[in-house]
Amino acid sequence: MDQVMNIFLVEDNDLDVELFRRGIEKTDARVSLTRARDGLEALEVLTGDVDVPTLRHPYVILLDINMPRMNGHEFLATIRANEDLKNTRVFIFTTSDSVADINRAYDHNANGYIVKPTGLAGLGQVVKMLREFWEVCEHPVRRESIARLIPTTDAVA
Repeated sequence: MDQVMNIFLVEDNDLDVELFRRGIEKTDARVSLTRARDGLEALEVLTGDVDVPTLRHPYVILLDINMPRMNGHEFLATIRANEDLKNTRVFIFTTSDSVADINRAYDHNANGYIVKPTGLAGLGQVVKMLREFWEVCEHPVRRESIARLIPTTDAVA
């Protein structure tokens, strides 16, 4: 499959974003990368309050934990409580290897927990793993797309 993998990176650290971009370049994966700087900005993108034409469906979120305004745990809890966003695939992507952070992420149904590797080779491995996930897993269908697929009848019994 040669489909473009859409990654929504929620990360406040510009250096980490640049390193991730370089990690992508170390692979042959076709990636469209969209970024938000914190959980509030990410929610604005996902709910349509901010127009980001590069965030295409389907997508996967890579979510940092330690961010200003709304951290990763708060963001994850918020989208899991939102009927339209609750099935979004979210991988925590953070420097924290704290058992408390790991358990809290899985308590909010994170799809995975990745401790950020050091070096480009490690980042390339993360991108390759995400690519494999992307290719073998079925993507969630957007709820508004489902509504269009369900036939309606105007007949009254």
